Amino acid sequence: MTNREALLESAITSLQGKGYAGTTARDVADGAGVSLGGIGYHFGTVQELLDAALAEAVRRWFEPLIGLLSGPQPQPTFEQLGPALDGLLDTLSGHRPLVIAYFEALLRAERSPALRTALAADLDAFRQALTAGIENLLASEPEAPSPDPQAAASLVMASFDGLIIQWLLAPERVPSGQLIADTLKRAAALAAVHSEPIEAV
Repeated sequence: MTNREALLESAITSLQGKGYAGTTARDVADGAGVSLGGIGYHFGTVQELLDAALAEAVRRWFEPLIGLLSGPQPQPTFEQLGPALDGLLDTLSGHRPLVIAYFEALLRAERSPALRTALAADLDAFRQALTAGIENLLASEPEAPSPDPQAAASLVMASFDGLIIQWLLAPERVPSGQLIADTLKRAAALAAVHSEPIEAV
């Protein structure tokens, strides 16, 4: 492992344990076994190193989510949506420090163009994978309501962010994936009914 890689891994570990505000340059350098000067040499400033670490931590969390959505699997149906959502929620338990880092990264992104660009790319990859999954789902059930796949993907992502917040604060209150799927299906059907044009009399 190079010194740069060691610093990045040490920063990720420190962020997971102490958060952004609690991580110091000394924490990272000592954890990597690298001098403080190594941070400046490889990253410029400690803030740039921590931003890079946040971006990498979020990417690592998103990777299995994207794999879950885009990996080889049978064509999805509404009946499979509940278990799929449960699978997404299950990823939270093993990635709690990265989930927290994700929200810290969102706050930091306002002041770091590089971090903002990296997070936007991660979110776009997640959106594309989710959009593809929704397109497959709609193709498998042509009689079902047909929302715009990309808009539906953005809505699901927004809902998922809200569920993450609930999970962080009160995990016992988070509904099951099946309940969420049933609710979404009913909402989509209701929206389809109300969007139908009214015939003139």
